[in-house]
Amino acid sequence: MLTMTEAQMSSLEQVPLKQFERDMFIYLTDNFAEDTKDTSKQELEALIHKGIEQAKQYQIEFEDDVRRYLEFMVMYAQDFDKNSDTAWAHKTLHSEELDGTEKMDLIDELELEMVRNSL
Repeated sequence: MLTMTEAQMSSLEQVPLKQFERDMFIYLTDNFAEDTKDTSKQELEALIHKGIEQAKQYQIEFEDDVRRYLEFMVMYAQDFDKNSDTAWAHKTLHSEELDGTEKMDLIDELELEMVRNSL
């Protein structure tokens, strides 16, 4: 019978997270090249790790939703969830009536509306 220690189980659970972090690094540098060009590898890796942890605080846990959360961190600011310039996102993130996907969907809609109104 095969038995695993808690440390081994924890290590296995980290594999998908590490892969997601690597995928996000590639995704952000490819799709947000202008926004990440002055960011070192270590800084971007730290931003990704911080963003994943921040997103969890708002019940944002699905990969696609976390990806969108990271996009906003890169486009607006690492503290876009608290920044007064992005108060439109702050209110949504703190809503207790919405789940993580609903929060990110609404933030996408609010951003699109904001962009349209600025044209």
